[in-house]
Amino acid sequence: MEKRRSCVRRHAQALIAAVALCGAAQACELPAGTGLESAGFVLSYRTLPAAIALGEHFSLDYAVCPKAGAVMPATVKVDAWMPEHRHGMNYKASVAALGGGRFRAQGLLFHMPGRWEIVFEADGERLSHSLRLE
Repeated sequence: MEKRRSCVRRHAQALIAAVALCGAAQACELPAGTGLESAGFVLSYRTLPAAIALGEHFSLDYAVCPKAGAVMPATVKVDAWMPEHRHGMNYKASVAALGGGRFRAQGLLFHMPGRWEIVFEADGERLSHSLRLE
């Protein structure tokens, strides 16, 4: 009986140590999608529909997880930018928090072909991904 208690105690201690070492970032689960990373956060997103069409509205589902030492941001802003043309979208996306670090942005629209950057901002940290739309 004591041998069994010792084994359970060791497993419990290992689990507590693993949770302490992993921190908040590991407790947060990112869905499959395009992954981005900054100093304090990791983020994944996917577009709805999967293929973005020029001149048609689309949405983004995204989730953010804080790295060790960072806290979950209350909101994560999203925008898009054309670096070569030095302008953004003609539409402002609306963002809804879905809980647990998940968000949905609606009303995005790429109005012209070329290279776009989808830009997320979490507590002042910028995460971006570049894509080309023809």
